[in-house]
Amino acid sequence: MKVDGRNRCAVEIAQGRTRVVAGAGSNSTDRAIELTMRAERAGADAVLSVVPYYNKPMQEGVAAHFRAIAASTALPMILHDIPARTVRELTDTTLSRLAESAQFIGLLDGTCNIARPARLRPRLPPNFRLRTGDDATASAYMTAGGHGCVSAVANIVPVLCRALHTYQLQPIAELLAADHPAALKCALALLGLIRPDTRLPLVPLDGTAKSLVEAAIADLSDEILVSPRRALPATPVQDRAYNRLPGDRL
Repeated sequence: MKVDGRNRCAVEIAQGRTRVVAGAGSNSTDRAIELTMRAERAGADAVLSVVPYYNKPMQEGVAAHFRAIAASTALPMILHDIPARTVRELTDTTLSRLAESAQFIGLLDGTCNIARPARLRPRLPPNFRLRTGDDATASAYMTAGGHGCVSAVANIVPVLCRALHTYQLQPIAELLAADHPAALKCALALLGLIRPDTRLPLVPLDGTAKSLVEAAIADLSDEILVSPRRALPATPVQDRAYNRLPGDRL
């Protein structure tokens, strides 16, 4: 079956229930443009375009390659960075430059670098999506700020992979890290596990911070949260407990 036929078959089977992302990469810019145009004609929703392999272009060449493809189509583009196979990386600087165009909507990250999402997200638009292509490090990648995984394992155990990848830990992890351990005590208290008491010089969270922790916990499923039924009884803090400001009225 020709490329056009494969893409059209996928679109027809999907019937709008899910989006079809067509692989349209090549180390030849002209060939990548041809494949992209075929994908668009077949009804794909987006294209996945890999860093040119074998040729080992400079970063300016990589950027020019992707921009030429983008100019040939109205489809959104997901960039694929997998230096182990292409022998040329897509640098953070090049990626952030390309992401200035709304046509580039995401990255399929094959570097297996779990520190990369935290480094990249401040440099990218809020709607730009970072997805790893490595199942073995997917959970750590998402905990570090990645948005998902293009998974090979999901072809074998799709329900389990969806359950593992549905819950994003980044929001609650950031909140706990920002005001640790007061935020952790607050979260555990909201779950009914302990009292949110702190010892000076630590103080409990203020109303705004507490609301953020509440919202982050609300976004998590009850099935994955620690249960008070399995917890030890809470022990109140006795020495220099600080739960309100001096002069506050009860």
